[in-house]
Amino acid sequence: MSSFAGLALSDAWLSQFAKEDREVAQMLLDEVHTISTDAFSDGIIKLIDEIASERPDLDRKIALYCERPIKRVFGNIPVFFPGSRKGRAEGPSVAPVVANPLDQEVGSEGIVAQLITSYCRANPKVALSHPGPSKLRKDRVSHIVIVTDLIGSGDRISAMLESLSVVATLRSWESYKLIKFVVVAYAATDHGLARLKWAPLKNEIRSVISCPTINTAFRGTRLKLINSICQRYPAKRRGNPFGWEGGGALIAFSHGCPNNAPAIFWTTANEWQPIFKGRTTIAAAGAFRIDEADLLRRRTERLLKTNEIRARLDAPDGKLWLSAMAVLAASEDGARGPRNVSARLGLPFGEVRMNINLCKEAGWISDSGVLTMLGKMELRRLRRRLRPKPIFPSDANPFYYPSQLRVP
Repeated sequence: MSSFAGLALSDAWLSQFAKEDREVAQMLLDEVHTISTDAFSDGIIKLIDEIASERPDLDRKIALYCERPIKRVFGNIPVFFPGSRKGRAEGPSVAPVVANPLDQEVGSEGIVAQLITSYCRANPKVALSHPGPSKLRKDRVSHIVIVTDLIGSGDRISAMLESLSVVATLRSWESYKLIKFVVVAYAATDHGLARLKWAPLKNEIRSVISCPTINTAFRGTRLKLINSICQRYPAKRRGNPFGWEGGGALIAFSHGCPNNAPAIFWTTANEWQPIFKGRTTIAAAGAFRIDEADLLRRRTERLLKTNEIRARLDAPDGKLWLSAMAVLAASEDGARGPRNVSARLGLPFGEVRMNINLCKEAGWISDSGVLTMLGKMELRRLRRRLRPKPIFPSDANPFYYPSQLRVP
């Protein structure tokens, strides 16, 4: 069962598939991670707090900027602070969000900008919102932090880092190790992280979870079936069926669905009825009101192939035990390392690392992430315990037998 279970919208979406394809479509929908507003803001704020705690001097501040699109002009990347390509950078603050006069739509950067504003108002001695070069110098900023919801292809973040790199003053500060560049995201794909390794500025990436994609959630025959329905539905649609640059991201935030998610979730081509029309999540708001513990239970059930986890989850140590069992099941399913396990389960990296270490200490998984014989035995014991037990009649629960026979 996914967070979309019971929604009329998801039922209507599934009804568009041929009967033989609906089970595969449901399988794909089950793997979409839904991130609520609270989960998003809590995760981002926790990462920003971590960076703030690492300041070399508490009198210094960190500078927060939301990710924004940077367009090349005649093939050249524009400088982030106007007039600062050469010499000493000076000037006022920059606008958090820049809208195209011909297209006034504001994407997820608007949500991120609001979060940054709230954080800086609550922590005025710690962080600055979108300061210009003069303010950076005055407050002796130690970290420039770019904040985003998702690192998908990595193109936008890379362009923004390049735009910052052509500011002469920032290049100088970075060369003298006076300032650090950090990218904070709720989720990041492996492809996006690989792209940022070649960014012109040395940077550090921090994310709450690893973004699940079609290629990390499925393998073997299931992967082939998923790829097949993405390519065949809706019929005759142009463009990449897996989203921008073939990302295949299986994530949706309460503020929107990314453009690198499979097209069958958001396209309206050929009168297709998507779940996220126009990549908005308004119509599917019910999918983002799920309890986090319940979401973990559902994902663990699918991996363990059992639906009787609730008793363990409700126990005082249930969440820790359940998380450890989920890590074992993910490892059995081919996930290796914190990034892959996080993508499969939707758990934060800190929790995943802790549970992986617990499983290693118990001898359930090896250093390479492969299930040991003890780990396989533990999963077998768990599945045996959770098998339905036979129910025998009693005075309190007698079996029903017809007392009279009727003519058929």
